[in-house]
Amino acid sequence: MTAPTYKRGDAHAPPQRHRFQLSEWLADVFRLVAMDLRQFFDNKLYSVSTFLTSVSMVLAFGAATDQMASPTADAANFFDFVFPGILAAGIMFSCTYTVGYTIIVDRNRRTIEDLILSPLSYSGFLVARFVGVILKCLFQFAAVLVLGIVVFDAAVESVPLATLAFVTGCLAFAGLGVVVATFSTEISFPAVVNIIVIPLMYFAGVFFPLQNLGWVGDVMERLPLSVDVELFRAATGQGPSASGEALALAVGYAVVAVVVSAYAFRRRIGRG
Repeated sequence: MTAPTYKRGDAHAPPQRHRFQLSEWLADVFRLVAMDLRQFFDNKLYSVSTFLTSVSMVLAFGAATDQMASPTADAANFFDFVFPGILAAGIMFSCTYTVGYTIIVDRNRRTIEDLILSPLSYSGFLVARFVGVILKCLFQFAAVLVLGIVVFDAAVESVPLATLAFVTGCLAFAGLGVVVATFSTEISFPAVVNIIVIPLMYFAGVFFPLQNLGWVGDVMERLPLSVDVELFRAATGQGPSASGEALALAVGYAVVAVVVSAYAFRRRIGRG
């Protein structure tokens, strides 16, 4: 008698088969993440450039504003006020551009088509890209955080909250990068991203309290970057405790960004 055959993901496959499929899927994701990181660090100019925005902002604001008064009573000086915003803005720029250009390069090289035809599938490809961008952003984030702590006496009072802000921020803005890259080219991608992220940076409370904007500030404080800034201010002890609304919005933005980017990516790539 011929033994039954099962397709990958078949609900009628025995548990052992499912475990084998899961381990094979995870191994494929791990290989793609490793390849992504290797390509990232092999391109030294690109990997170094991802550090420059946040590192240069920390050095400039730390050196020039350390003696300036904070615009709020929660922060000791202006640098302490702006440092959480630099962390959040660095995540936004790094994740959006890094994953976006990766998707565009994959598409231009037809890497996506090759991977989609392999057992890895859409889900594995996107999981690998999201894990890869989080790891790449982690290097930039850690460098900025260490620089702020060692050189300018910044502090982190809540590691779990800082971790939540980092992960949700990475996922939210990586999702944005995937969506924009899916529907743009290598030439149009930076222009579209700049139209979105630059206004966000200036109206997210990075450089001044949103309360200064009146009712407009009440609207702006619910934007993704504003929520991330609030969480980092609470985590570094330079602002009030994070509100339940901010926590819910941070998680919500991350989930929505991942779901929407996965849907857009599959629809677009599926059409060729």
